[in-house]
Amino acid sequence: MANYLLVEPHEHTRKTLARLLMKEGEFIFEATEATEAIEILESSDIDVVITELRLPHTDGVELLSYVKKKFPLIHQIVLTDYTHTHTLIAAVNYGNVKRIMTKPMKIDEYVIRVIKDVGQQAVNMKTNKYRVADMLTEFLDDLGQAYCLFYESGDLVSSENLVVPFESGETSELKRFVIPTQYGEFILYQSRNRSSRTCG
Repeated sequence: MANYLLVEPHEHTRKTLARLLMKEGEFIFEATEATEAIEILESSDIDVVITELRLPHTDGVELLSYVKKKFPLIHQIVLTDYTHTHTLIAAVNYGNVKRIMTKPMKIDEYVIRVIKDVGQQAVNMKTNKYRVADMLTEFLDDLGQAYCLFYESGDLVSSENLVVPFESGETSELKRFVIPTQYGEFILYQSRNRSSRTCG
């Protein structure tokens, strides 16, 4: 099961999607515009954002870009009646868009199945990233050297006798590594010596 955020100003579409997804056992958050959506994103564990591109006050492309930057594991589905090719290309380029669904559309079993498939992909991605984080932590703990490990978003994964601000650079006392994986990057800081210390 996944957590979905529906960002849709049209109540009928939003309520219909929410009702059918909840019937399938999915957990749904609802918003009518970008500011409300961002508040939910900041306080909840969302797997998939489903958004209309025509939003009050803020273009949907801006919301997609914000989500990709701040929450890189969240998958995105676009619902739109836009026929402007450049807008759709911008949505794909600036977001983490997995599907584009054009309106008007019949919200039926096929649409719900497509949305659920994207949700399952997002959940699998998060699960695998957490597994990689656990393996890296176990490996680093076995080394016995002070370290601090972050997700690419800046959230702390684990640390051992080292406190480092996420934005720190490499120094004479501190080594910084970027660890690329298929589930995103990890940022590792290690002390150049084996003593416990606070840097930054």
